[in-house]
Parts: sequence; C-alpha cells; structure tokens
Amino acid sequence: MEKLGFHGHKNYAKRLIDGTYIEGEKFDYEILVPGRHDMFDAKQAQTDTYKIVKKDINQINFLKQCKNAGCNAYLLICFEGKDVRMIDVDAVIKLLNSNIKNIKKEGWPEWDLINYLKEKKYTT
Repeated sequence: MEKLGFHGHKNYAKRLIDGTYIEGEKFDYEILVPGRHDMFDAKQAQTDTYKIVKKDINQINFLKQCKNAGCNAYLLICFEGKDVRMIDVDAVIKLLNSNIKNIKKEGWPEWDLINYLKEKKYTT
C-alpha cells in the first residue's frame, strides 16, 4: 500500500490466551485508498466452513460501527488455505440473528480489493 502512496496497516490487540480482548484495536486490518476505506478481520478455516467463536462477536460489533461510519467492513476468511472470501459484517450479523454460527464458503464473493486497485490503476 505504501509503495502506491496509500495507507494500510495491521492492528495489534492484547488478548488473553482464550482470545478475550483486553486492549487495542478490535479488528485486524485497515486499508485506506482514494474512494475506499476497508476495515476487516482476517480469519482462517481449514475446511469449507468457518465457525464463529465468542471473540468474533466483539470484533463483528466493532466492525459494524465502522460500517455505520461509511467504511467497508467485513470478515476476510481464507477457506482451505487458498480460497479467500469476504463476508460483509451485515451478512454476518444476519446469520447470527438467525442463530447460525457457521459460515460456509459457497455463495460469498472473493476479496475484491485487489481488483479494485487494478481497475483504478493503483497497482505497480
């Protein structure tokens, strides 16, 4: 990002061994480019399903606040070590409100930020 003249960074939070948040940012990454501000938490699933755990709920709630402020806010999940999908925070909240705590990879879009940068000719 910096080579392109923009800003992106990894947030670091202090957590207990069980993942309970203590202090710092509640989500993993912020990327700021002209016309687009992305806030997301990166997740990994060894299978085609990601299971939402307790610590994810606070992250999702904080990401929702970012979305309410006009940012793109989502979970970025790498399924099976290779298939990266972005799940909008509102979609995750809808699943949780339906008492669904597993996210299957099928039906979710691939991460579009790389294509956005290419379309805007922001790549080197």
